Amino acid sequence: MDNEFLQTIVALLPFVILLLGFLVFKMNALRLSLYVWLLEIFAVVVFFNMPVQKTLTASVWGNITIWNGFLVLWTGQIFGQCFRSTGALNMLLNTLDQVLPSKTGKAVTLCSVVGGYLGAFNGFATYPVTIPGLVRQGIDGFRAAVGYLVYFSWSIAFVSLFIAATIASSVTKLPIEGIVQTMGLLTLPMIIVSVVGFFKILDFDLKNSDNRNIACLTIAANMSAVILFTQIFPRLYILTLIAAATLSFLFLWLYSKKGATYSNTSNDKEIISKKLAFKAFLPLIVGSIIVIIFSYPLKAIMAKTAFKLSLWGYAPVSINLINTPGTYILITALLCYVFAIKKTSTFTADFIIASKRGLPSLITLFLGGAMVNLMLDTGQITLLARHMTQWGSSVYGLLLSGLGFLAGMAFGQGIPACAMFSKMQMASSEMLHVNASVLVGLAAMVTMGPANPLKPSLLQFTSSLANITNRDSDMFNLAFKWQLIQLFIICVMSLFII
Repeated sequence: MDNEFLQTIVALLPFVILLLGFLVFKMNALRLSLYVWLLEIFAVVVFFNMPVQKTLTASVWGNITIWNGFLVLWTGQIFGQCFRSTGALNMLLNTLDQVLPSKTGKAVTLCSVVGGYLGAFNGFATYPVTIPGLVRQGIDGFRAAVGYLVYFSWSIAFVSLFIAATIASSVTKLPIEGIVQTMGLLTLPMIIVSVVGFFKILDFDLKNSDNRNIACLTIAANMSAVILFTQIFPRLYILTLIAAATLSFLFLWLYSKKGATYSNTSNDKEIISKKLAFKAFLPLIVGSIIVIIFSYPLKAIMAKTAFKLSLWGYAPVSINLINTPGTYILITALLCYVFAIKKTSTFTADFIIASKRGLPSLITLFLGGAMVNLMLDTGQITLLARHMTQWGSSVYGLLLSGLGFLAGMAFGQGIPACAMFSKMQMASSEMLHVNASVLVGLAAMVTMGPANPLKPSLLQFTSSLANITNRDSDMFNLAFKWQLIQLFIICVMSLFII
């Protein structure tokens, strides 16, 4: 196929189909991903002369290169199930309800602390906890769902022990610390937008001094964690969300001790055992300590457990099943039984339940990873990069931010879009003579966070958690303004960092 214009149309077609499938036809993420993968196979066979057998091996290899993404998604589901079934989650919620007993305080504590701790190990596991929790506190279901989606968007790129940077590093072979530093820098203003958006959507008046103080403390806690573990100690990047949740809890607890003026509070406080409350935090605390030990004192030893795998003529990929975020998540899941508050289930039973629940997400990821590698092997990604770089680095940053935002919204999951756009930056960085880590960090950030609340599949899922029906478009419209502000900020920052 010699016509470059037609090649470009074919390269853009999957994105168009994904957007139409989600936004117009409201298709299921798994089914749509299957259709797009089959369409891509047809395209590479007919227009790029790829043998049919090669399309299958390329599809498999594309997923081998993002093996850690599968492990994180799978173990994240397992952790969420174990944390619930052992009673740790319910105790954690009851404990945090008493930190700041005002309506605003309870809502912010729930989203910042629980969302942070659970999100650190499994981002998807936070929604079934926080959204029904907000509704339980008396917040309208519609606003609860949209408010949490907007709040959580700043941290999406950091969830599941920084899965976005892990995937980006895997497909580009760049040091993860450099990618993390760019992502952290871009995240700082997004935190402010997310928190303010959360307060506005939930009708928490920021003119009220207590509400304003709680918002400022939440922003300060999250920004402090991001600065600490992405800019000052980037080797400990995995701890970013855990630190954000811990600092949020500490700041809000100290504020409650300083005599915050409560409104809408209840006098009926459940007496919580301090021992049981501490026990609920223990899996997270010990899991974090294990991450630190593996990341610093034992890092050199853990590196020796890696092995290389090469198939079908592809360059070898390094695999380390010991020193990887998914293993840390699995260890933390097992710790839930060591410190169990109630023993009504077993790890085997929870493992089976979580694996069945996570199967559709894993298949969707497989199909996305397969499509990405087909585009890479046929040069479609390089072609798009060449078109986008022809106007210089400033315009390229804007185009990357906009197209990455659309791709992040189009894919049912952010990981395939993150992998695709991260890989694209290797060619782009050479054409523009720009630090590749900066471009990859920008790509990983924009495909994961800002577009997340606008994904049709996620809007459907979260609306079901809040028991609201036929309001997906209203949810999209309410969240869109805040996500557009985030995108605008990223676009402006891209002009200075590229």
